[in-house]
Amino acid sequence: MLSRVADSIYWMARYMERAENTARLLVSTRDLLLDAGSEGTSQERLWGAILSATGDEEGYFALYRRIKGRDVASYLTLSRENPNSIVGNVQAARENARTVRDQISDELWECINGLKIWFESVAGRAESRNQTVAFHERVLLGCYHFQGVAASTTPRGESWHFLRLGTCLERADQTSRLLDTCSGLSREMPPHPDAQPLRWAALLRSCSAWHAFQTRSSKLDPCKIAEYLLLDETFPRSVAYCVREVKSALRSLYGHEIRGAAMPDPVRRAGRLHADLAYAEIGEILERGLHDYIDDLQTRMIRIGDSIFRAFVLYADLTPVGVPEMIAGPLSNVSGGDFAEHQSQQ
Repeated sequence: MLSRVADSIYWMARYMERAENTARLLVSTRDLLLDAGSEGTSQERLWGAILSATGDEEGYFALYRRIKGRDVASYLTLSRENPNSIVGNVQAARENARTVRDQISDELWECINGLKIWFESVAGRAESRNQTVAFHERVLLGCYHFQGVAASTTPRGESWHFLRLGTCLERADQTSRLLDTCSGLSREMPPHPDAQPLRWAALLRSCSAWHAFQTRSSKLDPCKIAEYLLLDETFPRSVAYCVREVKSALRSLYGHEIRGAAMPDPVRRAGRLHADLAYAEIGEILERGLHDYIDDLQTRMIRIGDSIFRAFVLYADLTPVGVPEMIAGPLSNVSGGDFAEHQSQQ
């Protein structure tokens, strides 16, 4: 597989996962606002936390002076000035899919292309203008369709492993960002005056973890919620599960067991993070500080992403030890600008 193909499949998966997470976050936020009357949730603080979670604060305040729910939702959904908007992410995924059109199934291409065409249709434009829940639910269905079609039509070879790398690394990053929006809240349970159970419930819904968590606990204990989303290896959107999948995909790409000094950098970094999560205890994390822990976690995941790019895209320039032959290809079109572009996408 050419490095360009691997990079396009990896980013196609990341962009679709990012669009799905943003859509789910906006739907759960609207649900929270409907339930928040008795709790007195500040809309400005709530929407500000969403901008922080998506990393769009700077871009938003370049266009708007104050935080308003409708402006934030529009910026995260439609804004042409925001490449991280839902529409922007789907268009970027579609462009990556177009460049590897002969490497993915017709059904997968039609899934992404169909969502982009729907954005431009009369019905899509009408729903997007009104910023309705129906619009975001349509995006969610399109993303779920993408995941299902990818799982059922992609051979379990190199394309599949790069697709899994993109999906799981993005998913782990998004889950940690959402959890960080609650890191400053009290972890006391009701009837404590500082308790905000609705925010923690919204966090679970934002991660599609509401029903899964309720099978474990009937109480919205913030400590247990944090533990579930960070450390539970059975839940597909937890950080620990996603990092384990990243490690597994990397080992499959390298094709054989590599130990000691010959171990490639991406495998080493993913393996260390997986081991740390596997042996971590929520009490120690909370004692250290949830925000500080997540900050360090995100830094390590960014470094894994950089390491994957260096190993599989900048192969000709860096020639890392242990890179399998299937990755090597004509890289005359890879320049230093690719690395700058990659860093801006993270």
